[in-house]
This record gives sequence, C-alpha cells and structure tokens, in this order.
Amino acid sequence: MVLVPWRQKLVNRVHLTATDRDLAIGTGPEAGPALSLLLAVSGRRVALDDLSGPGVATLAAGS
Repeated sequence: MVLVPWRQKLVNRVHLTATDRDLAIGTGPEAGPALSLLLAVSGRRVALDDLSGPGVATLAAGS
C-alpha cells in the first residue's frame, strides 16, 4: 500500500487487521473489515464505528 508520508506515520502506529480478508499491516492492535480500514487510513471517518481495538482512537485522531 502506498500512502502519503503523513498517513504512513499514522499507519505505522497501529496494526490494521482485516476481519474479512487476509490483510494485516503495521504493529499494535486493530481489527475491522478491509474497506473500513482503508477508509480510516485515508482520513475518512465514516467507517470508524466498524473498527475495534485500542488503535481506533489513534485512527480517529488522524495524527
């Protein structure tokens, strides 16, 4: 996955594990459907309710 540098820093602080696909990126806890993870790392807040784990707050903060 290619991300702009400020998004890459965000992704590096959480572990994105899709619950519906074979997809895991980063380190630390996080889980949710792949589409919701993609929306979250691209700065879209619309699918944050689909995610679970302590990393949701980091993704919600967006920094």
